[in-house]
Amino acid sequence: MFNTLYEKKIYNILIDKVMDKKNNFVTVVRQKVSRAKNWAARKLQQAKFVMAAGLIGSGLVMGVTSCEKKSVEVANYEQATSAGTLATLTCADTVSIPVDANGIITATTLTKNKLWKLNGVGYVKEGQTLTIEAGTTIITGRTKSYNDPTYGPQNLAGVLVVAKGGKLIANGTATAPIVFTSPSAGGCGTGCSNAGAFGGIVLLGKAPTNRESAVRIEGIPKPTGTDITFGGSGNNIANDNSGSLKYVRIEFPGYKLAPDNEINGLTLGGVGSGTTLSHIQVSYSADDAFEFFGGTVNADHLVAIGTDDDDFDFDFGYTGTINYAIGLKDPGTTNSTSSGNSDSNGIESDNDGTGTGTTPLTAPVLRNFTLLGYNTSSPKLRNGSRWRRGSGVNIQKSIIGGFPNSAALFESPATIAAASGFTNNVVHGFTPASIFLGATPAGNVTGVNATTNSYLQLGGGVTPFLSCGTTYNVAGLIPELDSPADGTSATYKGAFDPNVVDPSTPSSFWTYGWTNFAPGFCCK
Repeated sequence: MFNTLYEKKIYNILIDKVMDKKNNFVTVVRQKVSRAKNWAARKLQQAKFVMAAGLIGSGLVMGVTSCEKKSVEVANYEQATSAGTLATLTCADTVSIPVDANGIITATTLTKNKLWKLNGVGYVKEGQTLTIEAGTTIITGRTKSYNDPTYGPQNLAGVLVVAKGGKLIANGTATAPIVFTSPSAGGCGTGCSNAGAFGGIVLLGKAPTNRESAVRIEGIPKPTGTDITFGGSGNNIANDNSGSLKYVRIEFPGYKLAPDNEINGLTLGGVGSGTTLSHIQVSYSADDAFEFFGGTVNADHLVAIGTDDDDFDFDFGYTGTINYAIGLKDPGTTNSTSSGNSDSNGIESDNDGTGTGTTPLTAPVLRNFTLLGYNTSSPKLRNGSRWRRGSGVNIQKSIIGGFPNSAALFESPATIAAASGFTNNVVHGFTPASIFLGATPAGNVTGVNATTNSYLQLGGGVTPFLSCGTTYNVAGLIPELDSPADGTSATYKGAFDPNVVDPSTPSSFWTYGWTNFAPGFCCK
Protein backbone atom coordinates (compact mmCIF):
# COMPACT_ATOMS: atom_id res chain seq x y z
CA MET A 1 0.00 0.00 0.00
CA PHE A 2 2.85 2.36 0.81
CA ASN A 3 5.76 3.33 -1.42
CA THR A 4 7.80 4.82 1.41
CA LEU A 5 7.99 4.82 5.20
CA TYR A 6 7.09 8.52 5.00
CA GLU A 7 3.70 7.65 3.51
CA LYS A 8 3.11 5.05 6.19
CA LYS A 9 3.99 7.52 8.92
CA ILE A 10 1.61 10.13 7.51
CA TYR A 11 -1.14 7.52 7.20
CA ASN A 12 -0.77 6.46 10.85
CA ILE A 13 -0.83 10.06 12.03
CA LEU A 14 -3.98 10.72 10.05
CA ILE A 15 -5.69 7.62 11.44
CA ASP A 16 -5.14 8.96 14.97
CA LYS A 17 -6.39 12.43 14.02
CA VAL A 18 -9.66 11.38 12.38
CA MET A 19 -10.87 8.44 14.46
CA ASP A 20 -13.12 10.78 16.39
CA LYS A 21 -14.71 11.98 13.14
CA LYS A 22 -16.58 8.83 12.20
CA ASN A 23 -18.99 10.46 9.79
CA ASN A 24 -16.29 11.59 7.39
CA PHE A 25 -13.54 9.16 8.32
CA VAL A 26 -13.22 7.40 4.96
CA THR A 27 -13.34 10.61 2.93
CA VAL A 28 -10.72 12.39 5.01
CA VAL A 29 -8.31 9.44 5.09
CA ARG A 30 -8.45 8.89 1.34
CA GLN A 31 -7.96 12.56 0.64
CA LYS A 32 -5.06 12.98 3.06
CA VAL A 33 -3.28 9.77 2.00
CA SER A 34 -3.47 10.89 -1.62
CA ARG A 35 -2.03 14.29 -0.63
CA ALA A 36 0.64 12.60 1.48
CA LYS A 37 1.77 10.52 -1.47
CA ASN A 38 2.11 13.62 -3.62
CA TRP A 39 4.18 15.39 -1.00
CA ALA A 40 6.34 12.32 -0.39
CA ALA A 41 7.04 12.04 -4.11
CA ARG A 42 7.97 15.71 -4.27
CA LYS A 43 10.32 15.41 -1.32
CA LEU A 44 12.13 12.57 -3.06
CA GLN A 45 12.19 14.13 -6.50
CA GLN A 46 13.21 17.68 -5.60
CA ALA A 47 16.56 16.43 -4.31
CA LYS A 48 16.41 19.04 -1.58
CA PHE A 49 15.68 17.03 1.55
CA VAL A 50 17.76 14.64 3.60
CA MET A 51 15.18 13.84 6.23
CA ALA A 52 11.47 13.30 5.86
CA ALA A 53 9.34 15.19 8.34
CA GLY A 54 8.45 13.28 11.47
CA LEU A 55 11.08 10.55 11.10
CA ILE A 56 14.03 12.33 12.69
CA GLY A 57 14.95 10.61 15.95
CA SER A 58 13.27 7.35 15.03
CA GLY A 59 16.21 6.08 13.06
CA LEU A 60 14.05 5.94 9.94
CA VAL A 61 15.96 8.25 7.60
CA MET A 62 15.17 8.82 3.95
CA GLY A 63 16.78 11.32 1.61
CA VAL A 64 18.62 12.10 -1.60
CA THR A 65 21.83 13.85 -2.41
CA SER A 66 21.84 17.42 -3.69
CA CYS A 67 23.57 16.41 -6.91
CA GLU A 68 20.88 13.93 -7.93
CA LYS A 69 19.43 14.70 -11.37
CA LYS A 70 16.07 16.46 -11.29
CA SER A 71 13.24 14.10 -12.18
CA VAL A 72 10.85 14.46 -15.08
CA GLU A 73 7.93 15.10 -12.70
CA VAL A 74 9.75 17.98 -11.01
CA ALA A 75 10.54 19.47 -14.39
CA ASN A 76 6.89 19.07 -15.34
CA TYR A 77 5.42 20.89 -12.37
CA GLU A 78 7.89 23.72 -12.86
CA GLN A 79 6.11 24.26 -16.18
CA ALA A 80 3.09 25.43 -14.19
CA THR A 81 4.76 28.85 -14.20
CA SER A 82 6.12 28.78 -17.71
CA ALA A 83 5.23 31.33 -20.37
CA GLY A 84 2.52 30.36 -22.81
CA THR A 85 3.16 29.53 -26.43
CA LEU A 86 3.83 32.62 -28.55
CA ALA A 87 4.52 33.03 -32.24
CA THR A 88 8.22 33.33 -33.10
CA LEU A 89 8.48 36.90 -34.34
CA THR A 90 11.41 39.25 -34.86
CA CYS A 91 11.84 42.98 -35.36
CA ALA A 92 11.32 42.36 -39.08
CA ASP A 93 7.71 41.49 -38.26
CA THR A 94 7.09 44.75 -36.39
CA VAL A 95 4.21 46.98 -37.44
CA SER A 96 3.07 50.18 -35.72
CA ILE A 97 -0.53 50.24 -34.55
CA PRO A 98 -2.15 52.82 -36.84
CA VAL A 99 -3.55 55.96 -35.23
CA ASP A 100 -4.93 59.24 -36.50
CA ALA A 101 -3.61 62.72 -35.70
CA ASN A 102 -5.26 62.63 -32.25
CA GLY A 103 -3.90 59.20 -31.33
CA ILE A 104 -7.16 57.34 -31.94
CA ILE A 105 -6.48 53.79 -33.12
CA THR A 106 -7.82 53.24 -36.63
CA ALA A 107 -7.28 49.46 -36.76
CA THR A 108 -10.11 47.14 -35.77
CA THR A 109 -8.08 43.93 -35.27
CA LEU A 110 -4.50 43.17 -34.24
CA THR A 111 -3.39 39.78 -35.57
CA LYS A 112 -0.88 37.39 -34.07
CA ASN A 113 1.29 37.20 -37.20
CA LYS A 114 2.72 40.67 -36.54
CA LEU A 115 4.70 42.16 -33.66
CA TRP A 116 2.69 45.29 -32.93
CA LYS A 117 4.25 48.54 -31.66
CA LEU A 118 2.20 51.00 -29.65
CA ASN A 119 3.74 54.45 -30.15
CA GLY A 120 2.80 56.85 -27.38
CA VAL A 121 -0.82 56.76 -26.18
CA GLY A 122 -3.36 54.98 -28.37
CA TYR A 123 -7.09 55.53 -27.79
CA VAL A 124 -10.16 53.42 -28.48
CA LYS A 125 -12.94 56.00 -28.41
CA GLU A 126 -16.65 55.68 -27.72
CA GLY A 127 -18.40 53.45 -30.26
CA GLN A 128 -15.18 51.71 -31.34
CA THR A 129 -14.07 48.12 -30.68
CA LEU A 130 -10.48 46.92 -30.87
CA THR A 131 -10.03 43.14 -31.12
CA ILE A 132 -6.70 41.44 -30.40
CA GLU A 133 -6.17 37.85 -31.50
CA ALA A 134 -4.99 35.16 -29.09
CA GLY A 135 -1.19 34.82 -29.20
CA THR A 136 -0.58 38.47 -30.16
CA THR A 137 2.28 40.49 -28.67
CA ILE A 138 2.22 44.30 -28.37
CA ILE A 139 5.42 46.14 -27.46
CA THR A 140 6.35 49.70 -26.63
CA GLY A 141 7.15 51.71 -29.72
CA ARG A 142 8.33 55.28 -30.14
CA THR A 143 7.98 57.71 -27.27
CA LYS A 144 5.67 60.63 -28.03
CA SER A 145 5.69 64.08 -26.45
CA TYR A 146 2.55 65.59 -24.94
CA ASN A 147 2.01 69.01 -23.42
CA ASP A 148 -0.43 68.62 -20.57
CA PRO A 149 -2.11 71.91 -19.56
CA THR A 150 -1.65 71.11 -15.88
CA TYR A 151 1.56 69.08 -15.70
CA GLY A 152 3.48 70.37 -18.68
CA PRO A 153 5.53 68.37 -21.22
CA GLN A 154 5.32 64.59 -20.89
CA ASN A 155 6.90 61.71 -22.81
CA LEU A 156 4.96 58.47 -22.98
CA ALA A 157 5.16 55.21 -24.87
CA GLY A 158 2.93 52.18 -25.02
CA VAL A 159 -0.30 53.21 -23.27
CA LEU A 160 -3.60 51.75 -24.45
CA VAL A 161 -6.67 53.72 -23.31
CA VAL A 162 -10.22 52.50 -23.89
CA ALA A 163 -12.67 55.38 -23.37
CA LYS A 164 -16.11 54.78 -21.87
CA GLY A 165 -18.37 53.49 -24.61
CA GLY A 166 -15.43 51.83 -26.36
CA LYS A 167 -14.50 48.15 -26.11
CA LEU A 168 -11.32 46.08 -25.99
CA ILE A 169 -11.73 42.40 -26.89
CA ALA A 170 -8.44 40.73 -25.91
CA ASN A 171 -9.19 37.06 -25.39
CA GLY A 172 -6.07 34.94 -25.25
CA THR A 173 -5.91 31.29 -24.23
CA ALA A 174 -3.83 29.32 -21.76
CA THR A 175 -1.51 28.28 -24.58
CA ALA A 176 -1.66 31.55 -26.54
CA PRO A 177 -1.86 34.51 -24.16
CA ILE A 178 -1.95 38.11 -25.31
CA VAL A 179 1.16 39.94 -24.09
CA PHE A 180 1.82 43.66 -23.63
CA THR A 181 5.52 44.10 -22.91
CA SER A 182 8.84 45.81 -23.56
CA PRO A 183 10.72 45.48 -26.87
CA SER A 184 13.39 43.27 -25.28
CA ALA A 185 10.91 40.88 -23.70
CA GLY A 186 8.82 40.92 -26.88
CA GLY A 187 11.62 39.70 -29.10
CA CYS A 188 12.79 43.00 -30.59
CA GLY A 189 15.84 43.85 -28.54
CA THR A 190 18.23 42.43 -25.98
CA GLY A 191 18.88 42.83 -22.28
CA CYS A 192 16.63 43.17 -19.27
CA SER A 193 13.63 45.50 -18.88
CA ASN A 194 12.81 48.14 -16.28
CA ALA A 195 9.45 48.94 -14.74
CA GLY A 196 7.79 51.54 -16.94
CA ALA A 197 9.17 50.10 -20.18
CA PHE A 198 5.56 49.60 -21.21
CA GLY A 199 2.96 52.20 -20.20
CA GLY A 200 -0.08 50.13 -19.29
CA ILE A 201 -3.75 49.55 -20.11
CA VAL A 202 -6.60 51.84 -19.05
CA LEU A 203 -10.24 50.73 -19.29
CA LEU A 204 -13.02 53.25 -18.65
CA GLY A 205 -16.75 52.67 -18.34
CA LYS A 206 -20.13 54.03 -17.35
CA ALA A 207 -20.70 52.06 -14.15
CA PRO A 208 -21.48 53.75 -10.82
CA THR A 209 -18.80 55.39 -8.67
CA ASN A 210 -19.09 57.65 -5.62
CA ARG A 211 -17.92 60.72 -7.56
CA GLU A 212 -20.60 63.37 -8.08
CA SER A 213 -18.72 64.88 -11.01
CA ALA A 214 -16.84 63.21 -13.84
CA VAL A 215 -13.22 62.38 -13.00
CA ARG A 216 -10.37 62.46 -15.49
CA ILE A 217 -8.52 59.18 -15.20
CA GLU A 218 -5.12 59.63 -13.63
CA GLY A 219 -1.75 59.23 -15.30
CA ILE A 220 -2.77 60.31 -18.83
CA PRO A 221 -2.02 63.73 -20.35
CA LYS A 222 -5.23 65.45 -21.46
CA PRO A 223 -5.89 64.34 -25.06
CA THR A 224 -7.57 66.05 -27.97
CA GLY A 225 -10.84 64.59 -29.20
CA THR A 226 -11.23 61.80 -26.61
CA ASP A 227 -13.12 61.82 -23.31
CA ILE A 228 -10.99 60.06 -20.67
CA THR A 229 -13.32 60.67 -17.73
CA PHE A 230 -15.45 58.31 -15.67
CA GLY A 231 -18.01 58.73 -12.91
CA GLY A 232 -20.37 61.62 -12.33
CA SER A 233 -24.04 62.00 -13.16
CA GLY A 234 -25.35 59.82 -15.95
CA ASN A 235 -22.72 57.13 -15.48
CA ASN A 236 -24.72 54.62 -13.46
CA ILE A 237 -25.00 51.58 -15.72
CA ALA A 238 -24.01 48.74 -13.37
CA ASN A 239 -23.72 46.14 -16.14
CA ASP A 240 -21.84 48.40 -18.56
CA ASN A 241 -19.54 46.50 -20.91
CA SER A 242 -16.01 47.72 -21.75
CA GLY A 243 -15.00 44.47 -23.41
CA SER A 244 -13.17 41.31 -22.38
CA LEU A 245 -9.62 40.52 -21.22
CA LYS A 246 -8.77 36.86 -20.78
CA TYR A 247 -5.34 35.25 -20.55
CA VAL A 248 -3.46 38.54 -20.78
CA ARG A 249 -0.02 39.54 -19.49
CA ILE A 250 1.01 43.18 -18.91
CA GLU A 251 4.75 43.40 -18.28
CA PHE A 252 6.91 46.30 -17.01
CA PRO A 253 4.11 48.90 -16.95
CA GLY A 254 3.75 52.17 -15.04
CA TYR A 255 4.19 55.88 -15.53
CA LYS A 256 4.03 58.78 -13.06
CA LEU A 257 2.45 61.94 -14.43
CA ALA A 258 2.60 63.51 -10.95
CA PRO A 259 2.49 62.28 -7.33
CA ASP A 260 -0.73 60.25 -6.84
CA ASN A 261 -1.36 60.57 -10.57
CA GLU A 262 0.08 57.48 -12.21
CA ILE A 263 -0.60 54.83 -14.82
CA ASN A 264 -0.85 51.35 -13.32
CA GLY A 265 -0.51 47.99 -14.99
CA LEU A 266 -4.28 47.71 -15.44
CA THR A 267 -6.28 50.79 -14.49
CA LEU A 268 -10.07 50.52 -14.37
CA GLY A 269 -12.31 53.58 -14.02
CA GLY A 270 -16.04 53.04 -13.63
CA VAL A 271 -15.93 49.68 -15.40
CA GLY A 272 -19.16 47.68 -15.27
CA SER A 273 -20.04 44.06 -14.54
CA GLY A 274 -20.72 43.38 -18.22
CA THR A 275 -16.94 43.45 -18.71
CA THR A 276 -14.93 40.21 -18.43
CA LEU A 277 -11.59 40.19 -16.57
CA SER A 278 -10.13 36.71 -16.18
CA HIS A 279 -6.61 35.28 -15.98
CA ILE A 280 -4.57 38.49 -16.08
CA GLN A 281 -0.97 38.90 -14.89
CA VAL A 282 0.72 42.24 -14.21
CA SER A 283 4.49 41.99 -13.73
CA TYR A 284 6.95 44.55 -12.36
CA SER A 285 4.75 47.63 -12.44
CA ALA A 286 6.28 51.00 -11.53
CA ASP A 287 3.07 51.82 -9.64
CA ASP A 288 0.12 49.58 -8.73
CA ALA A 289 -0.49 46.33 -10.57
CA PHE A 290 -4.31 46.57 -10.57
CA GLU A 291 -6.30 49.66 -9.56
CA PHE A 292 -10.10 49.83 -9.51
CA PHE A 293 -11.64 53.32 -9.42
CA GLY A 294 -15.28 52.64 -8.63
CA GLY A 295 -17.30 50.39 -10.89
CA THR A 296 -18.88 46.99 -10.49
CA VAL A 297 -16.68 44.78 -12.67
CA ASN A 298 -15.86 41.32 -11.33
CA ALA A 299 -12.54 39.56 -11.89
CA ASP A 300 -10.93 36.19 -11.30
CA HIS A 301 -7.50 34.57 -11.44
CA LEU A 302 -5.33 37.67 -11.17
CA VAL A 303 -1.55 37.68 -10.62
CA ALA A 304 0.61 40.60 -9.50
CA ILE A 305 4.38 40.14 -9.16
CA GLY A 306 7.22 42.51 -8.31
CA THR A 307 4.95 45.54 -7.88
CA ASP A 308 6.56 48.80 -6.77
CA ASP A 309 3.44 50.09 -5.00
CA ASP A 310 0.25 48.13 -4.26
CA ASP A 311 -0.67 44.81 -5.83
CA PHE A 312 -4.40 45.60 -5.64
CA ASP A 313 -5.79 49.11 -5.07
CA PHE A 314 -9.48 50.01 -4.64
CA ASP A 315 -11.04 53.51 -4.62
CA PHE A 316 -14.13 55.62 -5.37
CA GLY A 317 -16.80 53.04 -4.54
CA TYR A 318 -15.60 49.85 -6.22
CA THR A 319 -18.08 47.07 -5.34
CA GLY A 320 -17.08 44.10 -7.53
CA THR A 321 -16.01 40.58 -6.55
CA ILE A 322 -12.54 39.13 -7.14
CA ASN A 323 -11.94 35.40 -6.77
CA TYR A 324 -8.47 33.81 -6.80
CA ALA A 325 -5.55 36.19 -6.81
CA ILE A 326 -1.81 36.06 -6.16
CA GLY A 327 0.36 38.99 -5.07
CA LEU A 328 4.11 38.38 -4.68
CA LYS A 329 6.59 41.09 -3.71
CA ASP A 330 10.17 40.86 -5.01
CA PRO A 331 13.17 42.14 -2.99
CA GLY A 332 14.90 42.86 -6.30
CA THR A 333 12.58 45.79 -7.12
CA THR A 334 12.21 49.37 -5.97
CA ASN A 335 9.34 50.18 -3.63
CA SER A 336 7.12 53.22 -3.28
CA THR A 337 7.58 55.50 -0.27
CA SER A 338 5.55 58.10 1.61
CA SER A 339 7.09 60.47 4.18
CA GLY A 340 10.30 58.46 4.05
CA ASN A 341 8.63 55.10 4.79
CA SER A 342 7.65 52.28 2.48
CA ASP A 343 4.15 52.55 1.05
CA SER A 344 4.23 49.18 -0.73
CA ASN A 345 1.23 47.06 0.26
CA GLY A 346 -0.51 43.92 -0.89
CA ILE A 347 -3.94 45.61 -0.80
CA GLU A 348 -4.83 49.27 -0.34
CA SER A 349 -8.49 50.25 -0.13
CA ASP A 350 -10.03 53.74 0.29
CA ASN A 351 -13.57 54.99 -0.03
CA ASP A 352 -12.20 58.26 -1.37
CA GLY A 353 -9.28 60.61 -0.83
CA THR A 354 -10.61 62.16 2.39
CA GLY A 355 -12.57 59.31 3.96
CA THR A 356 -16.11 60.57 3.49
CA GLY A 357 -19.10 58.26 3.68
CA THR A 358 -20.14 58.97 0.09
CA THR A 359 -21.88 56.00 -1.49
CA PRO A 360 -21.49 53.55 -2.98
CA LEU A 361 -18.85 52.67 -0.43
CA THR A 362 -15.67 51.01 -1.62
CA ALA A 363 -16.37 47.45 -0.51
CA PRO A 364 -14.96 44.77 -2.83
CA VAL A 365 -15.65 41.13 -2.06
CA LEU A 366 -12.30 39.31 -2.09
CA ARG A 367 -11.90 35.52 -1.88
CA ASN A 368 -8.91 33.18 -2.04
CA PHE A 369 -6.06 35.66 -2.20
CA THR A 370 -2.44 34.73 -1.48
CA LEU A 371 -0.43 37.85 -0.63
CA LEU A 372 3.22 37.34 0.28
CA GLY A 373 5.94 39.81 1.15
CA TYR A 374 9.35 38.46 2.10
CA ASN A 375 10.44 35.53 4.26
CA THR A 376 12.16 37.91 6.68
CA SER A 377 11.19 41.40 7.78
CA SER A 378 12.26 44.30 5.56
CA PRO A 379 11.54 48.06 5.63
CA LYS A 380 11.03 47.91 1.85
CA LEU A 381 7.46 46.71 2.46
CA ARG A 382 4.63 47.99 4.63
CA ASN A 383 1.25 46.23 5.02
CA GLY A 384 -0.24 43.05 3.68
CA SER A 385 -3.51 44.96 3.47
CA ARG A 386 -4.36 48.56 4.31
CA TRP A 387 -8.02 49.50 4.79
CA ARG A 388 -8.63 53.21 5.35
CA ARG A 389 -10.59 56.40 4.60
CA GLY A 390 -14.01 54.86 5.13
CA SER A 391 -13.47 51.73 3.04
CA GLY A 392 -15.55 48.67 3.69
CA VAL A 393 -13.79 45.37 4.44
CA ASN A 394 -14.71 41.96 3.02
CA ILE A 395 -11.93 39.42 2.53
CA GLN A 396 -12.07 35.71 3.34
CA LYS A 397 -10.31 32.39 2.70
CA SER A 398 -7.00 34.15 2.07
CA ILE A 399 -3.35 33.96 3.11
CA ILE A 400 -1.40 37.10 4.06
CA GLY A 401 2.16 37.07 5.38
CA GLY A 402 5.63 38.55 5.19
CA PHE A 403 4.84 42.26 5.74
CA PRO A 404 6.66 44.16 8.53
CA ASN A 405 4.12 46.79 9.61
CA SER A 406 1.01 44.63 9.64
CA ALA A 407 -0.87 41.93 7.83
CA ALA A 408 -3.95 44.13 8.09
CA LEU A 409 -4.10 47.82 9.06
CA PHE A 410 -7.51 49.38 9.73
CA GLU A 411 -7.67 53.18 9.74
CA SER A 412 -10.56 55.65 10.29
CA PRO A 413 -13.61 54.96 12.48
CA ALA A 414 -15.86 53.68 9.68
CA THR A 415 -13.23 51.26 8.42
CA ILE A 416 -12.44 50.01 11.94
CA ALA A 417 -16.16 49.39 12.43
CA ALA A 418 -16.17 47.31 9.24
CA ALA A 419 -13.10 45.23 10.21
CA SER A 420 -15.25 42.21 11.09
CA GLY A 421 -15.43 41.58 7.35
CA PHE A 422 -11.81 40.42 7.58
CA THR A 423 -12.45 36.83 8.64
CA ASN A 424 -11.65 33.19 7.91
CA ASN A 425 -8.10 34.00 6.79
CA VAL A 426 -4.60 32.75 7.69
CA VAL A 427 -2.42 35.66 8.78
CA HIS A 428 1.28 35.89 9.64
CA GLY A 429 3.10 38.58 11.59
CA PHE A 430 6.80 38.96 12.36
CA THR A 431 5.79 40.13 15.85
CA PRO A 432 2.48 40.02 17.75
CA ALA A 433 2.09 43.75 17.11
CA SER A 434 2.45 43.32 13.35
CA ILE A 435 -0.54 41.06 12.78
CA PHE A 436 -3.42 43.52 13.12
CA LEU A 437 -3.33 47.28 13.68
CA GLY A 438 -6.35 49.45 14.48
CA ALA A 439 -8.70 46.51 15.08
CA THR A 440 -8.49 42.79 15.85
CA PRO A 441 -11.11 41.02 13.76
CA ALA A 442 -12.27 37.62 14.97
CA GLY A 443 -12.39 34.35 13.11
CA ASN A 444 -8.87 34.31 11.66
CA VAL A 445 -5.95 31.94 12.26
CA THR A 446 -2.90 33.99 13.20
CA GLY A 447 0.71 33.20 13.99
CA VAL A 448 4.02 34.89 14.74
CA ASN A 449 7.44 33.87 13.47
CA ALA A 450 10.64 35.66 12.46
CA THR A 451 10.51 33.77 9.15
CA THR A 452 7.22 33.88 7.29
CA ASN A 453 7.12 30.36 5.95
CA SER A 454 8.07 28.77 9.24
CA TYR A 455 4.52 29.67 10.21
CA LEU A 456 2.63 29.48 6.90
CA GLN A 457 4.27 26.18 5.80
CA LEU A 458 3.75 26.53 2.08
CA GLY A 459 5.46 24.61 -0.69
CA GLY A 460 6.98 21.56 0.98
CA GLY A 461 10.50 22.85 0.32
CA VAL A 462 9.74 24.79 -2.86
CA THR A 463 10.01 28.44 -1.88
CA PRO A 464 6.79 30.46 -2.09
CA PHE A 465 8.75 33.72 -2.31
CA LEU A 466 9.69 35.58 -5.46
CA SER A 467 13.35 36.45 -6.06
CA CYS A 468 14.42 38.53 -9.05
CA GLY A 469 16.56 36.73 -11.59
CA THR A 470 15.57 33.21 -10.54
CA THR A 471 12.94 30.80 -11.79
CA TYR A 472 9.76 30.60 -9.78
CA ASN A 473 7.58 27.62 -9.04
CA VAL A 474 3.91 28.09 -8.11
CA ALA A 475 4.01 24.69 -6.39
CA GLY A 476 5.58 26.70 -3.56
CA LEU A 477 2.17 28.23 -2.85
CA ILE A 478 0.44 24.93 -2.03
CA PRO A 479 -0.33 24.58 1.70
CA GLU A 480 1.51 21.66 3.28
CA LEU A 481 -0.37 19.00 5.23
CA ASP A 482 0.34 20.78 8.54
CA SER A 483 -0.14 24.30 7.21
CA PRO A 484 -2.84 26.38 8.92
CA ALA A 485 -4.07 27.10 5.38
CA ASP A 486 -4.60 23.42 4.54
CA GLY A 487 -8.10 21.97 4.47
CA THR A 488 -10.81 20.45 2.36
CA SER A 489 -11.99 22.08 -0.85
CA ALA A 490 -14.53 23.92 1.30
CA THR A 491 -12.13 25.10 4.03
CA TYR A 492 -8.63 25.65 2.55
CA LYS A 493 -7.17 29.16 2.31
CA GLY A 494 -5.30 30.83 -0.53
CA ALA A 495 -5.18 30.90 -4.32
CA PHE A 496 -4.74 27.14 -4.93
CA ASP A 497 -6.94 24.31 -3.69
CA PRO A 498 -4.45 21.75 -2.29
CA ASN A 499 -6.97 18.99 -3.01
CA VAL A 500 -7.06 19.83 -6.72
CA VAL A 501 -3.58 20.92 -7.78
CA ASP A 502 -1.12 18.11 -8.37
CA PRO A 503 2.59 18.83 -8.91
CA SER A 504 2.81 15.91 -11.32
CA THR A 505 0.03 17.43 -13.45
CA PRO A 506 1.10 20.98 -14.35
CA SER A 507 -2.20 21.79 -16.01
CA SER A 508 -3.95 21.41 -12.64
CA PHE A 509 -2.59 24.86 -11.70
CA TRP A 510 -4.68 27.74 -13.04
CA THR A 511 -1.43 29.60 -13.80
CA TYR A 512 -0.33 26.90 -16.22
CA GLY A 513 0.80 27.89 -19.70
CA TRP A 514 -0.07 31.59 -19.85
CA THR A 515 1.92 33.19 -16.98
CA ASN A 516 5.58 34.20 -16.83
CA PHE A 517 7.14 34.74 -13.41
CA ALA A 518 10.60 35.57 -14.79
CA PRO A 519 10.02 37.93 -17.74
CA GLY A 520 13.51 39.50 -17.66
CA PHE A 521 13.30 42.36 -15.17
CA CYS A 522 16.45 44.41 -14.43
CA CYS A 523 17.03 43.44 -10.79
CA LYS A 524 17.72 46.33 -8.42
